[in-house]
Amino acid sequence: MTQPVVSIICTVYNKAPWIEKTLTSFLEQKTSFTFEVLVIDDASTDSSWELIQKFQFQNKKNIRIFSNSVNQGIARTWVEICSKANGKYIARCDGDDFWLDPYKLQKQVDLLESNPDSSWSNSDFDIYDDKGEFVSSAGFESGAIPFADTYEKMLATKGFTMASTWLVERDLLLEINEGLDLATADDTFNLQLELFQRTKLSYLPEATVAYVINTGSDSRPISFEHQRARFEKLLQTQKEFVRRYPENITENFVDILLERNNEFELALSCASAGLEGIGFESVKVYFSDDISGFSEENSKSFALKEEAALEIDLPVGCRRIRIDLSERPSFYDKVSVELSDGLVIEPSWTNGISYEDGFFFINSDPQLIYDLPSKEDSQVFKLYYKGSQINRVSSPDYLVKRLLENLMESQRELRLVEENFNKLETEIAIIKNSRRWKIPTAVINFFRRKK
Repeated sequence: MTQPVVSIICTVYNKAPWIEKTLTSFLEQKTSFTFEVLVIDDASTDSSWELIQKFQFQNKKNIRIFSNSVNQGIARTWVEICSKANGKYIARCDGDDFWLDPYKLQKQVDLLESNPDSSWSNSDFDIYDDKGEFVSSAGFESGAIPFADTYEKMLATKGFTMASTWLVERDLLLEINEGLDLATADDTFNLQLELFQRTKLSYLPEATVAYVINTGSDSRPISFEHQRARFEKLLQTQKEFVRRYPENITENFVDILLERNNEFELALSCASAGLEGIGFESVKVYFSDDISGFSEENSKSFALKEEAALEIDLPVGCRRIRIDLSERPSFYDKVSVELSDGLVIEPSWTNGISYEDGFFFINSDPQLIYDLPSKEDSQVFKLYYKGSQINRVSSPDYLVKRLLENLMESQRELRLVEENFNKLETEIAIIKNSRRWKIPTAVINFFRRKK
């Protein structure tokens, strides 16, 4: 058998819903060279291993499968399976991600072959949810997920190069695996830090892989305590690499770390005040006449503040205004609209719930619509709003608002149950009125009457 150019390695632990799609995407690769597929199951408790065996039986060519009798964890499993690879390069893909581009391997091999100073390649990716539905494209190029393309960024931010897009020279990876901390919280974090020490990263700015956001995975623990344990282990890894490579603690690294710390402190201070969007979101006012609807062209924006009194000019012929209060679910202790003659008007529609003088918006994009008197054109109106301190425990009505928030969430869930129930009733009615239902029912009734 010809030695493969690439060994595709897939580690699996409880990935039954995705495994067939993942493995199929490997075999769909179109290359001018040979490749092999190595799959290892780390003692899954679901049907992953059975599905892997079935897939290997149906597609024997170039597929080798392995299983751990006892769960070893991702780092030990990774080191073990890499030692069995025969290719010049190793391509990694986790068991719940899958490849989108049938020329992924060919493009990345060509990229590395044309860059002799680089032994490591990655690419962009699209994002999918845990049901396999498309969410967004080009995670790196769009800026949705920051690309940690240097050692400093990786170490300071616990960053991301998207491991399921990797193509790395096998000998280099095996060398790094020898010193890998087998108790690490995230083997890819350690691997990336070492790879940056040894080689240049070649980036392919094309989405070749689907990154599945899967709650409960190693990178997205399902509980806060698991998340805390993960972060603490990652912190230990950061400290270890600071000591291991002190020459790489540059001004750039310090700048990144300080800026990141400042961003976190700012976010925490906003959250503690219960006004997370302050300074970052907008209050938007839309104007409409008797004929046209609301549009971006006929609107004004103002920075969202904790409290504001705005005087806003009305266009000639304006008969309705729509006020969008930020973009996120939120409380407002008071919202009022006053016309130039002193008349305070109430909203004709809102997607929020009135609460004393204010409003509570459980859904995103809070909106209020006001119909203006048609007797004459108003020249100006005053908008006053005051954001609520819902997340501030010291707020005197903290508990009331929290209870209201929970109540609204329960009502929303109840509406979903009612919708599903109504849908089920409709489906049952359709079945009962079908010939397949009526004929057996008639036969059963006939024999009942005979009794």
